[in-house]
Amino acid sequence: MTRVLLIGNGAREHAIATALVHSGVEIIAHMDRLNPGIAGLAKEVSINSTLDFRKLPDLVGIDYAFIGPEAPLASGVSDFLVSQGVPCVAPSKNAAMIETSKSFARRIIQDTTPEANPEHAIVRSLDDLRKFEDKIGVENIVVKPDGLTGGKGVKIFGEHLHSRTELEKYAVGELSNKGVVVLEEKLQGVEFTVQAFSDGARLVTMPLVRDYKRAYDQDKGPNTGSMGSYSSENHGLPYVTAEDLDTAKMIMQAAIERIKKITRSEYKGILYGQFMKTDEGIKVIEFNARFGDPEALNVLSILNSSMDVICQQIIDGRLTDAFFDKLATVCVYVVPDGYPGPDVISDSPVDTSVATTAELYFASVYEKDNQILTTGSRAIGVLAKAETVTQAREIAYANASRIKGRVRYRTDIAMDV
Repeated sequence: MTRVLLIGNGAREHAIATALVHSGVEIIAHMDRLNPGIAGLAKEVSINSTLDFRKLPDLVGIDYAFIGPEAPLASGVSDFLVSQGVPCVAPSKNAAMIETSKSFARRIIQDTTPEANPEHAIVRSLDDLRKFEDKIGVENIVVKPDGLTGGKGVKIFGEHLHSRTELEKYAVGELSNKGVVVLEEKLQGVEFTVQAFSDGARLVTMPLVRDYKRAYDQDKGPNTGSMGSYSSENHGLPYVTAEDLDTAKMIMQAAIERIKKITRSEYKGILYGQFMKTDEGIKVIEFNARFGDPEALNVLSILNSSMDVICQQIIDGRLTDAFFDKLATVCVYVVPDGYPGPDVISDSPVDTSVATTAELYFASVYEKDNQILTTGSRAIGVLAKAETVTQAREIAYANASRIKGRVRYRTDIAMDV
C-alpha cells in the first residue's frame, strides 16, 4: 500500500487527507498541532514543527510527500525531502516563490504576460514609493508585503489605510522589515480562482471557486483567510466565460514555464491563481503555491479520480486528467466569536455532533478530554454538496447553525449566485 507523508494540520490538509484515503493510501500525518479530523484518518501521527527538517518523522517506507501549507514550502521542506529520496507533490523553495515573494511573482508575470499585471511598482525606498504615489494617486494604491502574511497583510487605501501618512507608515514598515514592498493599483471587477494540478509541464485545472474573504456580511470588515466559498454544478462561474478561463490558464501555463527557466526547477504540485475580471481584461491578483483554503474543500469533495494516481502522475511528469462530479458545493466557515481581532475567543468547546448532513473539515482546533476546542483562528469548514448552489447553500447553513459554542459565521455565502 502507498504510504504518504502529509504535512500540515488545517482544513485544507483534512480535505487532502480525505481524498488520499479515499484513493486507498496510508497517511503518515506530520502536524504542528493535532487536528482530530486528520488524526482519525491517519495510520501514524507525528506532532512537531512542520518547518524544521530535523523534526520530520522517519522517512523509511514513505512513497511520496504532500505538503499542504505555504510556510513549509517557504522554509524548503520539499527540497530537503527530495534530497532524502522522497518525491513531493509540492514545488521547490525557489519555485514556490511565486507565492512567497510578491515581487518575484510580478516579475514572472511581467516577463510572460505583462497585460495580466496591474500597474505596480517593486519599491525599495521611500523615494520609489512616492514616485508611484504621484504616478497613480495614493487613493488608487494597494500595499502588499513581499513575503507571507497569512492572507492578512494586504492593505487597500480607503479600506484599511485612510491617508497618505497611514499608507507610507505601513509601507515603510515593510521596507524596514524586508527591504522591499510591492505597490499595486486598486483593481475593479469580479474575482475568480483557478486551481490546477501541475506536473511541471502540464496543468490540469479544477472546478472554479469563488471565495469570500471579508469577515462580515456584505463583504465588510477586515480580510480573513476566507469565510466561505462556492462552486457551481457546471464547474464554472456565472460571470466567467470560456475565453476568460482560457486566458487564465494561458497565464498560469506561461508562469510555470518561466519558473522552470529561471529556477531550473519544474513546478510540481498545486498552482492557485486568483484573478480579477476587469474592463481592461483578466488581471492576476496573486498566485499561491498550494491549494486554497477553503477552495480545496470545494474541489476535493467532488473529485471523482484517484488522488493517489494524480499525485503519482505529478511526480512522474505524466499528468493526464482529473474528473469531478457534476455537483455544486458551498463551504461556510464557522469561526470563534471575535475573529479576526484581539478579542477572539479561544480554548472554547465546540459541539459538532448534530451537524450530520454536511462534511465537516477541522481547521484551527484541537482536542482535549474528548472535546473539540477553538484556537484564535477559523475553526470548522462546513461543506455541502447538492445538484444546485441554492440546495448546497441550504444544507451548509442548516448544519452550520447546529454547531454549538461561542462561534459565528457569515450568513451570505453564495447568496448572490
